Amino acid sequence: MSRLEVSFLGSGSSGNCAVVRVNGTSILVDAGLSMKETERRLVQRGSSLDAISAIFITHEHADHMHAALDLNRRRGIPIYASRGTAVAGGFPGPLFADVRPVAGGKELAVGDLHVRVTSTPHDGAESVCYVFADAGGRRVGIVTDLGHLSHAVLEALEDCEVLGLEANHDEDLLRSGPYPPYLKKRILSAVGHLSNECAADGLKRLVGPRTGAVVALHVSRHNNTGALAERVFREALEATGTRATLAVARHDAPTEWIAAY
Repeated sequence: MSRLEVSFLGSGSSGNCAVVRVNGTSILVDAGLSMKETERRLVQRGSSLDAISAIFITHEHADHMHAALDLNRRRGIPIYASRGTAVAGGFPGPLFADVRPVAGGKELAVGDLHVRVTSTPHDGAESVCYVFADAGGRRVGIVTDLGHLSHAVLEALEDCEVLGLEANHDEDLLRSGPYPPYLKKRILSAVGHLSNECAADGLKRLVGPRTGAVVALHVSRHNNTGALAERVFREALEATGTRATLAVARHDAPTEWIAAY
């Protein structure tokens, strides 16, 4: 295996986790599924927890970090997270857990993966997103849980070979749906979640000549549908003239491996 590729093991409020790999390096992005379920879905994709070199956490909300400490303590997998996320998530100090700090604007390497960290506008303590690159410069960008696409996020994720982008809600479904007013207000805020339309508008800036695949992420089961997200994203992609493929990540099953060409 020499190509950079990603599988989204689960995406949504019930748990977020993706695996990115190249050569002998495999890492998890978030750990919102249970350890058992993470292992089960990795096996479905021909991998296992034994192959995982690190976990990169985006922020401290449970659907993104639920199993992080279990994976660290029981499997010895180091956690990379911002200091704000580590404190808000209750990660113990270095004597009790291998938690390594990251911050927006920083870059680092883990094995054969180069990692770029970018701050995101969300109501976590210090949320971030990640772009992973191989030695040839091919990139996988993953961003969810943000109320708007900031200049920094747009600049970091522009023209990735594979782009995973939040399509959390349809605004009409959210406004008329069962959530209480305070939660609707939070989701719609500038530090909440991206709607289908806002994400689609961002696609027109993010998709470039190198983009080969786009994946809609964190699709709400209460305030959205996969079909709605797919339609809005497809219309945006058609407007750009790209030939990029489109997929919608599910909460209950992993995607196929998606390669960065």
